[in-house]
Amino acid sequence: MGQLSVDLSGKTAVVTGGGTGIGKAIALGMGRCGASVVVNYCRSEAEAEQTASEIKQAGGQAKTVQADLTRWPDVESLFKSAVVAFGSLDILVNNAGGNIDKTHISDMTEEVWDRTIDLNLKSIFFCCKAAIPLLADGSGRIINISSISGFSGGGALGVAYGAAKGAVITMTRGLAHELAPRRITVNSIAPGVIDTLQHTLFTPPQDYEALINMIPLRRDGKPDDLVGTALLLASDAGSFLTGEIINVNGGMRMV
Repeated sequence: MGQLSVDLSGKTAVVTGGGTGIGKAIALGMGRCGASVVVNYCRSEAEAEQTASEIKQAGGQAKTVQADLTRWPDVESLFKSAVVAFGSLDILVNNAGGNIDKTHISDMTEEVWDRTIDLNLKSIFFCCKAAIPLLADGSGRIINISSISGFSGGGALGVAYGAAKGAVITMTRGLAHELAPRRITVNSIAPGVIDTLQHTLFTPPQDYEALINMIPLRRDGKPDDLVGTALLLASDAGSFLTGEIINVNGGMRMV
C-alpha cells in the first residue's frame, strides 16, 4: 500500500471481521492514518491478532475483540470494550459477512437461509443499534460493506446471500435518512470480484476466470482496492457523502 494522506488521528474505528480479507485491509489502512482500531473477529483469533500487531508496528493503536455479531450480548460487549479501550467511537465498518452455502433455493434448508441472513444483515442491525448512541453528532461515520450481489441477486446459487446484501444497500439508505439530522453519514461500499477466501471456498477456478473476463479492467480486485474508498467515507473529505452505494468492481456493473 502506498503512502496515505488521510488524517484519522483521534478517531476510534470498529472494523468487524477485521482479521482477514477486506476487513483486514481497511483496519490496516485506518490504523496507518491515525485511527485507534478495534479489530473484531468471531473465530479468526490469530489473524485478528496479526492485524492488530501490524497496526501497532506501524505506530498505531489497536485492540482485538471476539464477538459473534449474530448475538446481541456479544455486540453490546464489543462496543463497550471499544469505548473502554479508546474513550470514544467515531467510525463503524460493518464488514463481517459471507456466504454460508451455495445451493438452489429449492434445496436450501431453513437453517442455511437464517444463518446467511443473520451473518450478513442481522449483524449489521445489531452493530448499528449498539454504535449509533455512541457516535458523535457531526462526525460519526457508518460504512457498510455490501456486494455487487446486492444488485445482481447473487446468481443461481447465491439467492440468500444476494438478498441479504440487497437489504444492506436498502438499510444503508434508510439509516442515512434517519441519522442525517445528527449529521452522521451512512454509506456502503459494494465490492465486485475481490480475491478473498470467499471465492477460494465457493468459486471453482474456471468460474472465477469467467468472472474476471466480465470485468472491463480485466483483473480481479484485491482487498487493498477498497481501502481508499473506505478512508474517503471515514474522513472529513467524505462529510457531504451519505446514502451512497459506491461500486468498486473494475467497471463490472457497466457491462
